[in-house]
Amino acid sequence: MPAFEAVGGMPYWIDLTTSDVRKSARFYSELLGWEISGEDYRIARVQGLPVAGFIPQPEGGGGFPDTWVTYFLADDIEGQVEQVKSLGGRVLAGPTEVDLGRMAVLVDAAGALFGLIEPAGEDAFIAAGEPGTPVWHELTATAGFERAVDFYHGLLDWELVAMEAGEDFTYTTAMVEGAPFAGIWKAEGVFPPQVPSFWQSYLGVLDIDAAVAKVPELGGDIIREPWDSEFGRMCIIADSTGATVTLCEVDEPAEEDIRESDPLEGFSL
Repeated sequence: MPAFEAVGGMPYWIDLTTSDVRKSARFYSELLGWEISGEDYRIARVQGLPVAGFIPQPEGGGGFPDTWVTYFLADDIEGQVEQVKSLGGRVLAGPTEVDLGRMAVLVDAAGALFGLIEPAGEDAFIAAGEPGTPVWHELTATAGFERAVDFYHGLLDWELVAMEAGEDFTYTTAMVEGAPFAGIWKAEGVFPPQVPSFWQSYLGVLDIDAAVAKVPELGGDIIREPWDSEFGRMCIIADSTGATVTLCEVDEPAEEDIRESDPLEGFSL
């Protein structure tokens, strides 16, 4: 599996905050073939490359349910954490020194949980776009869509492109050098009013129907049955502790198409 170099502002890491680390680790190891090691903080690997972490939910849940948290690569984590406040967000924790580097947990101007990470060492490589790895990251803005767009443009200097998809669907895509790596969906009125905005992880699987068949056996639930989209076959599930994730069917990469010099390979669906 190739590793791709990330640039500042791109999705770099995902953590699952879970009320039962052992239960969550079993779910994803069985579903995605992750090799998981560690005690209090567990790291999942695919073919030896780290792809995700599992962290115990703080006592009382911290106001958020079990959920996946997307971390973006910081250029200046101290300065960007301070900037979060001026852009209408909140700081929940950090920056804190961890094995992976320095991390901060934050809330954006639309009320969604996210993180910043400054990796240890000079290189910033990620595994993505393949079965068992993240293939897309999306902010579902149940409120404050315009605030979210302004927030991430100001904080991470995203190039944002509005997607023309009809009057009832508003979507903005984050780009670097013409390649998309994340999206912001205006979902106001789609969910009950008590549902806060949230970042959603899309995880790749080789055969979505086979993966979905395993979900109930592992204690999860099917939220939306598999459907065909222009980006591939997808399904929305809740894992064994209730965290929501989207599965997306992707092919194994062709060896001749691998370009490790391309920092965005694998993030576009």
